[in-house]
Amino acid sequence: MSMIRFAVFFSLISMIVTGSSYYFLKKRLNLNESGNNLLFWIHVISTLLMVLGPILYRVYHTSVANKANFVLQFTQYYLMGWIGVIVITFGIAEIIHQAIEKFDPSKRIFLTEGMAKGILATISISSLVGFVQLKMGPKVERVTVKLPNLPKAFDGFTIAQLSDVHIGPLLDRDFARQIVDQTLELKADLIALTGDFVDGTIEQLHEHVLPLKDLKADHGVYFITGNHEYYSGADEWLNHFESFGFHVFRNSNKLIEKKNGNGETEKFLLAGVFDIQGERFSPAHKCDPFKAAEHHEPVSCKILLAHNPNTMKQAKEAGFHLQLSGHTHAGQFYPFSWIARLVHDYYEGLYRVNTKTQIYVNRGTGFWGPPNRLGKTSEITLITLKS
Repeated sequence: MSMIRFAVFFSLISMIVTGSSYYFLKKRLNLNESGNNLLFWIHVISTLLMVLGPILYRVYHTSVANKANFVLQFTQYYLMGWIGVIVITFGIAEIIHQAIEKFDPSKRIFLTEGMAKGILATISISSLVGFVQLKMGPKVERVTVKLPNLPKAFDGFTIAQLSDVHIGPLLDRDFARQIVDQTLELKADLIALTGDFVDGTIEQLHEHVLPLKDLKADHGVYFITGNHEYYSGADEWLNHFESFGFHVFRNSNKLIEKKNGNGETEKFLLAGVFDIQGERFSPAHKCDPFKAAEHHEPVSCKILLAHNPNTMKQAKEAGFHLQLSGHTHAGQFYPFSWIARLVHDYYEGLYRVNTKTQIYVNRGTGFWGPPNRLGKTSEITLITLKS
């Protein structure tokens, strides 16, 4: 996307969102003239910050280490979340108010000034609570997945899954170090990195992703692209992560081998695909689960790493028994979590798709955008496979 298109897109979105927020609050808070002026300038400044922040970071590649840049990015993303919740909440309240008034004109006091102020106070407090939850860091989710076709040698085999880390303007080297240490403590047999690990160029983030190099497991560390890798040069990042010793899947696979009690080697197929959006940036990055499933040796159990849960539509047809995904963040915080639940068939946690296929959706190890995790704690998943 060119600089001009990028600037125009974010400017329009910002103006629509902040304009809606200003309209709802001015209409319902019944402020005096000075209060309305203050409300107006809060929204004008918010709009400017929400336009300036992404352009400086994405177009002009400001440094993550720059303190002024961090303050700008944090402020604009925090305001983005706060104002976004205002628009959704007050929009729903307006719809309810209009419906009640139409049904019974005598009940015009539903959305009173007092209630509007109460809603605004609740939103403001919940934003702070969501920030506190975010600062608590990722929670380890322990999940058992039963796969009837899993070879007996892999009964009890563990996979640590990290997804949607989003090292970038608000998450730096310290956070990368934290999640690496948490993951290594799990002593998983295999580590799966299911995309959206970076938000920025290698030039901006090479120092901040360095701790990821320490990720090690007996059966390897595997990486696939998410949609965000494509915003900053997917091929460059894939090569960079390969230099860390990660096995990068490009619609490809690898047999994971282990000896059973009789000394015989048993195997399952681990595969990974490009993100669904990859084709928009390069035809060579088309997501292809069928290609990823191809192997000259017949295998009874196949596991797929695919960033977007919607890949499941093809993955089940390609014969995969388990898909590990992320992308949704489970909405990241309420009320967006309710919207995400409506949009995604597979939203968070473990689902049985049919008698042969299951999918696990990670809530995200980091966060994107608003620094808020209200009700949806970030996670590192420890998956134990059972036959």
